[in-house]
Amino acid sequence: MREFVLLDGGSRMYKGNLHTHSTRSDGQYEPETVIAAYRNKGYDFLCLSDHEIYFKSEAYDDGNFIMIGGYEMACEMSREETGQQYHLHGLLDRLVEPIGEFEHNEEHAKPDYENLNTIQTLIDDMRARGNLVILNHPEWSKNKPKDLLALQGYTAIEIYNHQSELDEAAGCGIAHWDYLLRHGRRIHAIASDDAHGGAIDAVESEFFGGWVEVQADKLEGQSVVDALRKGRYYSSNGPKILDLRVRDGRLEIECSPVKRIKFLAHPGNGHMVYDPGGEPVSHGAFPLRGGEGYVRVECIGFDGSTAWSNAVFPADLFLP
Repeated sequence: MREFVLLDGGSRMYKGNLHTHSTRSDGQYEPETVIAAYRNKGYDFLCLSDHEIYFKSEAYDDGNFIMIGGYEMACEMSREETGQQYHLHGLLDRLVEPIGEFEHNEEHAKPDYENLNTIQTLIDDMRARGNLVILNHPEWSKNKPKDLLALQGYTAIEIYNHQSELDEAAGCGIAHWDYLLRHGRRIHAIASDDAHGGAIDAVESEFFGGWVEVQADKLEGQSVVDALRKGRYYSSNGPKILDLRVRDGRLEIECSPVKRIKFLAHPGNGHMVYDPGGEPVSHGAFPLRGGEGYVRVECIGFDGSTAWSNAVFPADLFLP
């Protein structure tokens, strides 16, 4: 089997947050304050994903930082009774060949929920207007996995939403993601902040708690979105994934020093890499036998923080 490079340790990675809010919707801070906070923290890109109002401006871009166009749409269903709702995230993607892009500050009405077709129509409309679609915080939204399986056209699902986890213990969407993967869906994973307010630089803050690091050709909006669509990135709330590739029939990973590296496979079981003496580990490998539907990797720090790879599908790698 030839080598397949999934994330190249010798290439530039760009760090960004795809989900946060400002006073344009229900956030505490003005857009300029939020943007400056991420820029000053060393982020390379940010999407100001306010509710039902589109952001599309290059006024804050420079050679070291860019804004990604986008917004968040909600359909609240029976939120008061059961907590169920859908929040869908659109990222400006001009390769979708839209019938017409949204304008900066264009506002949108929440759709009235009738059945699951309401959500499918919303996804279709978002895509038709030039957006890559992400399904936000499925645990917080009380989404049913079988409904997520029925929906089509979204590229990724939030597996870690920092604000939902920090404030309501409902930010982990791993189970929803694995359900989709086990049923054959090629869905990527996203970690994000979804910050709304509170002290920005507090030790425990809604800000800077979940992010993606993207291997894009350059720091430019469409290039970043292209990499997101292709899964050329990882998600994290702490550790770094430095390199990920398939070589000599093994999935190999290099990461920052962590407590454990967990390879999760389906069907069948995976593999854990750790040091019996408790020393940090920074590389691991998993032999691909050819029958796996997917394999994904978690790098788990000593404080419990995690970096998540996107799923690898051995069938795509021309295994013998």
